[in-house]
Amino acid sequence: MAKQQLEFVNKRVIFGYERGIDLKPFLKFVNEYFDQSVYDEVRVSVYDMNNRQLIHAIGEPIKLNKKEADLRPNFFYSKRVSKDGKVAVYTAMPYTVTLIEALAPDRTVWVIILAFAIIVTIIAFISTLYLSKSVKLLHKFAKHATTESTLDTNYRFPKDELGEVSQQIVTLFNNMTNAIEEREKAHNMALAAIEEKSRIKRELTSNINHELKTPVGIIKGYIDSIADDPEMPADTREHFIKKTQTQITRLCNMLNDISTITRLSEASTEINKQELNFFNLINTIANDIKESGVINEMTFSFGIPHNCTIIGNPSILNSTITNLIKNSAAYSRGTKMRLELCDEDDTFYTFVFYDNGTGVGEEHLPNLFDRFYRIDTGRSRRAGGTGLGLAIVQSAIKNHGGDITVTNRHEGGLQFQFTLPKVK
Repeated sequence: MAKQQLEFVNKRVIFGYERGIDLKPFLKFVNEYFDQSVYDEVRVSVYDMNNRQLIHAIGEPIKLNKKEADLRPNFFYSKRVSKDGKVAVYTAMPYTVTLIEALAPDRTVWVIILAFAIIVTIIAFISTLYLSKSVKLLHKFAKHATTESTLDTNYRFPKDELGEVSQQIVTLFNNMTNAIEEREKAHNMALAAIEEKSRIKRELTSNINHELKTPVGIIKGYIDSIADDPEMPADTREHFIKKTQTQITRLCNMLNDISTITRLSEASTEINKQELNFFNLINTIANDIKESGVINEMTFSFGIPHNCTIIGNPSILNSTITNLIKNSAAYSRGTKMRLELCDEDDTFYTFVFYDNGTGVGEEHLPNLFDRFYRIDTGRSRRAGGTGLGLAIVQSAIKNHGGDITVTNRHEGGLQFQFTLPKVK
């Protein structure tokens, strides 16, 4: 009977180890049980065989180097090793007069053993239920992950090693799902940007074809008229030739504008920028337009500080300001225009360009920077406009890192407000 109890203790210890159950409660129960029994000086020693260290003991430890033959004459002795060989249990019980007397068959002993087995079984069952909770939750999560597009992330796993591993799996899955969604969003945005770029190109090509037909058709008509009538009066021929020259000039301007806006749209990162004194640039433009007379009876003035230094491309900014001036001269019906610095911060200067003309209807303001947009088509064509001037202005400003808006002034006329980067 005593040997069977020792072997039972060994078996339950190994059983608990292999299932990850804390051995301390069970060994405490064994110690209390034997303290209250007739079996004195029971020894239980649990060893970690990897480093040959004693990890649990009841009574005097049984040394690993103790020979079994030395123990058997005086002790009941039992030994058991786990399947992985990492844990070994040694138990021994000395022969005593009390023990020998107690070895006689007694039903009480069987009752105690049965009770002991029931208690151990209940402990094992409860431990198994606790461990199986993580497994069940993980199984539920795996099932949902394969059938549902959105997952409940509030899985409450037990606070043990298996629970922590399970929670990490859920977190990893959710992070991966979020990353895939973000990648799909970025991919869709890239596709949308590509499609929008293609749409703009198709629209621009269509508009260019439409805009080029008019001057080309007019030029062809005048030349055909001259060619078909060798006897045409000299003054009529001279009139047709001047009209043809006007349309050719318009056609050249349009091609130049198309080239400029294409270069701004496709190669913004390749535009060479440098430190530039904006006062000197505007002063040069003012002198040029005064000598050329391109603004007719209008006057142009500016209020720019002498030390206003920006980062930009001189040629593109010259074309930008010139386009604003020519646009005002052609369509504003005003008498004066002005460019001045109105604000600044650590990064940008803010400028306004305005005239005292008639302005435009509020419904036209959102479209003024569109390519080939004209408020009065007939008047715009007679003025020789290409419909690309303000589109070039907007592209140029944005390629310099700034922004531009347009409003009607309370005093009359249009006002363009734009920013350009300062030299730090």
